[in-house]
Amino acid sequence: MGKENSLVINLEKREEKGKEKNRKLRREGWIPAVLYSRDSKDGNAEAVKVREKELKRILQMPGITHHILDLSLDGEMRKGIIRDLQKNPVKEEVWHVDFYEVQTGQKITLSLPVRIKGESRGVKAGGILELVTSELEVECPSGAIPEDIEVDVSELEIGDAIRVGDLRIPPDVTVMKDPDEVIVVVIPPRVEVSEEELEEAKEETEEPQVIKKGKTEEES
Repeated sequence: MGKENSLVINLEKREEKGKEKNRKLRREGWIPAVLYSRDSKDGNAEAVKVREKELKRILQMPGITHHILDLSLDGEMRKGIIRDLQKNPVKEEVWHVDFYEVQTGQKITLSLPVRIKGESRGVKAGGILELVTSELEVECPSGAIPEDIEVDVSELEIGDAIRVGDLRIPPDVTVMKDPDEVIVVVIPPRVEVSEEELEEAKEETEEPQVIKKGKTEEES
């Protein structure tokens, strides 16, 4: 997102803390939040709040959680990202937000989505493309955050895979994952077998039962 498309989020300081105070804020249309940075001492952060309507509008924008934002706090402009969102697991409502302030050129760690490019040869031959890892944690300068991690699957045959070590990424971006971790793989097509076919296969593989006869009276 270029400078001309930068987004401003208006934050306000809050004195209220605790579960009951946070519930009250939400009823009044606010979302409790914190703003911290690498200089935050002992994990302490500034207690802030953001309007629920404003946050919802921002979150509707694709990829917003890995873009640098303009954070306005008491008339002071800062740069930062949305580091974490805590949501109500039932209603999908945002309960709390962590903003992380960054300095120009500072290296930060964040997760980027994996974007598939092309159609693999294996899929054209009937295989199935399976995305194993949909996001990757990376470290990069705050001013050079990629939109996503592109994975070109055009040359993949059935049984082929692309791992972290195979990725082509910008020189100033470091993927914080094991190089052998699989990103995407093309698996053979699934064969549907009917119950009748399963029963026939079972009968064909059954070994004939051997019955041992005892000696007759004449033989004895």
